[in-house]
Amino acid sequence: MVYYNDYDLKYPDLILEILEYFDFQNSDAGEVKDKSVLKFSEQFKEGNTLIYQPTVVNRICKRLCDCGQLECIRSLGGMGLYDNYLFIVRDRAFFEREKSRLKYYYNSMVYGFEYIYRMYKDIVIPLVWDKGNGDYAAGTGFKFLDGVVTAKHCLTDVTNLQIKGYKASELEGKPIYISENKYVDLAFIHTGRIAEPIIYSDDGEIMQEVLVMGYPKIPTFTDFLTAEKATISGKASSRITPTRGRIAAYGYEYLANIDAMLITARIRGGNSGGPVINQNGCLVGIACQIPDANPKNGEYDDMGYGVAVPADNLIDIINRKSKTLEVRQGFFRDFIE
Repeated sequence: MVYYNDYDLKYPDLILEILEYFDFQNSDAGEVKDKSVLKFSEQFKEGNTLIYQPTVVNRICKRLCDCGQLECIRSLGGMGLYDNYLFIVRDRAFFEREKSRLKYYYNSMVYGFEYIYRMYKDIVIPLVWDKGNGDYAAGTGFKFLDGVVTAKHCLTDVTNLQIKGYKASELEGKPIYISENKYVDLAFIHTGRIAEPIIYSDDGEIMQEVLVMGYPKIPTFTDFLTAEKATISGKASSRITPTRGRIAAYGYEYLANIDAMLITARIRGGNSGGPVINQNGCLVGIACQIPDANPKNGEYDDMGYGVAVPADNLIDIINRKSKTLEVRQGFFRDFIE
């Protein structure tokens, strides 16, 4: 990421270091007003060379201010070497306990969707099945906690399934958890393999920008990961659907008896089961099929909205583990590259 000199790749702990340096509780009264971007950078040297360029550090600080995480208490203009900032940790125990999560959260916030895409690209995986006529169909899954998430219809509407990165022998006999609500188009294959990197879930908000990732069927490709930025445009409690292109609505799907998330991104059949990710890198939804859609044509919504199941439905399935989906022996096959 040129604007930040690729610091997201080189120095993944930098943002937490900045926040801890400017944390009010890590300072004596006199030190608070005496701190600066330059003094922070001077702590990290290789010989006489600063590891972190103060100008880049200041860009990060300004971005954190834009996101409401830092307060600028002194700005002298120019290169920002002597700019001073203030950070207040409101729950010290939480900050110390959840540093790994907070690092991912702040890095996503500052470095944006390019960073988030890199974090997710190895855990969003294609699902492929042979239609028996020489043709194939594709869907999407992603690694989450200790299993693989996908759309339920990717398991129920097919006769066999290949999942990239998994051998049939690893998947054979593993429990597949689904919702008690038959219309919730989600399935969690409990593989027992811990997903890396760890990703977190959150509630999506109307007009929040999101990234949608998946493997729509593209002629001659079985492994073509697409990513599209969009917006949440509304919630079920409000039928108003702004058209800026984000999470557009939480519309109540009467056939499914759930609150479906509408997003202004292209979601086609092969995207089913893919994650919908917000600006903080958190999973807010899963691309799905609504009950009255035509899965053959990928007609998810006549108005052009993509449809996703809010992430809390997935968390409920994983926590309850109350209903399983049975598939025949030999259903899973080794993924063919």
